[in-house]
Amino acid sequence: MEDISSYTFIDGRMLCLEDRVAIALRRLYSSEPSETLGSSFGVDESTIKLVTDRFIAAVCQRAVPHIMWPDSGKMDKIKSMFGMVHNMHNCCGVICTTHIPFGPTYDHEKNDSILMRVIIDPEMRFMEILLEWEGSMNWSSHLHGFDIFKGCKMGVCLNGRKLKVALDGPEVGEYIIGDAGYPLFPWLLTPYQEEDLSDSKAEFNRRHFAATTFAMKALARFQETWKFLQGQISYPFNAETLAEATYACSMLHNIVIDMENDAAMRSIEELNYHEEVRQLADEDAVSARDLLSQYFWTRKTLGLTG
Repeated sequence: MEDISSYTFIDGRMLCLEDRVAIALRRLYSSEPSETLGSSFGVDESTIKLVTDRFIAAVCQRAVPHIMWPDSGKMDKIKSMFGMVHNMHNCCGVICTTHIPFGPTYDHEKNDSILMRVIIDPEMRFMEILLEWEGSMNWSSHLHGFDIFKGCKMGVCLNGRKLKVALDGPEVGEYIIGDAGYPLFPWLLTPYQEEDLSDSKAEFNRRHFAATTFAMKALARFQETWKFLQGQISYPFNAETLAEATYACSMLHNIVIDMENDAAMRSIEELNYHEEVRQLADEDAVSARDLLSQYFWTRKTLGLTG
């Protein structure tokens, strides 16, 4: 509501709060040029930009609670849902990566996109976002985000209830899953890559693929919905403004899911943006994945649910 008198239609009438929100959402949702949007709303291009920038800033300031790492109670529900829907017991999320391109007017000599890494829950919400640019600048701390890689290394994340996978006592801790481009850690499980997999390993890969594909559909929905981030619009972007716009759209993504969980989604082919990162497995990670694969297969052969 700040500076409400600063925004007007071309004919001089003031834009009310609802007008400004409608303009900003239309800008973020549309790939149309600002000139075209301005004509449809009866405002000039500069107003489109001012209103959109102010809306993005307000969302980034006020909507941060819509993207937060779950507490133990919420995480138990997430793990239960992964178990029921994808038969990935004790799984806490799926990590996916994509690129958010700068607009056509940006100087692309050095970098032409921001790297966006998200962890997605079984209802397609974003639980964590980390944006990186030029390999050194990240915006996680900019909006009080949380880097799960650092958290797991420090032992303060994914440290909840473990899953007993055999009668003799072996347990597997909480984990997330990612495609084969990610390194293999005890808390980040990737699919098996060798040929001639055993039945248990093949079953693990099947479940892993189903959950990962589902998460990629969530990311595809995000990118298709918020066309402002597709890199087609001439807009005065820099790394910070694009990062803030991406965060704002991510929070709106979660808000929409909370409002309408059965929203339709478009399908997408599985993506892999991590060609340069291959298996960096350690013994604990290999053991955790092997124990899980055998646990899944044993339950299936015994006719147990999941």
